[in-house]
Amino acid sequence: MFKAYLILAACILLTACAQSLSVANKDTFNAPKTGVVGVFRQPIGFCSGGYKQQIKLGGEKIVAKPTWTSDQDNLFSAYIAPGKADLEEYRYGCGSVLTTLTLKEKHGVIIPQNGFCKIAISFLKGDELFSQNDALLREYFAKEHVAVPFDDMPYCETY
Repeated sequence: MFKAYLILAACILLTACAQSLSVANKDTFNAPKTGVVGVFRQPIGFCSGGYKQQIKLGGEKIVAKPTWTSDQDNLFSAYIAPGKADLEEYRYGCGSVLTTLTLKEKHGVIIPQNGFCKIAISFLKGDELFSQNDALLREYFAKEHVAVPFDDMPYCETY
């Protein structure tokens, strides 16, 4: 019985550490914090096998798709230091196999000196890796009740 509680506590702790920022809380965006809010689009046909999917952006591991969701598009957010933030990898699981895609060329976003920026990141075939997808981002800002008005947050510059 104790072992079951220990395993449950470890799972809760690991899940809590992997959560995105509380974007509905205005305090999340108070100065001097900087970072990114965006929508991640996973490829159709990729399965997660119940695993969360992650990207590594600017050295930060970010949950791009939570555990046990079948949604293709998901809001993500993270505190990231100002300056260039390389998109280093995309990690997903399918069944018992975990896969890490590492980008061969440097691509990333520029995090502003003050505040947050927004971006859509897509691994869908035919999509640009980074985009300023107004319709998609507006939908998710509203759905997730992001505390900063959509038009008040600039788009991330990309490279």
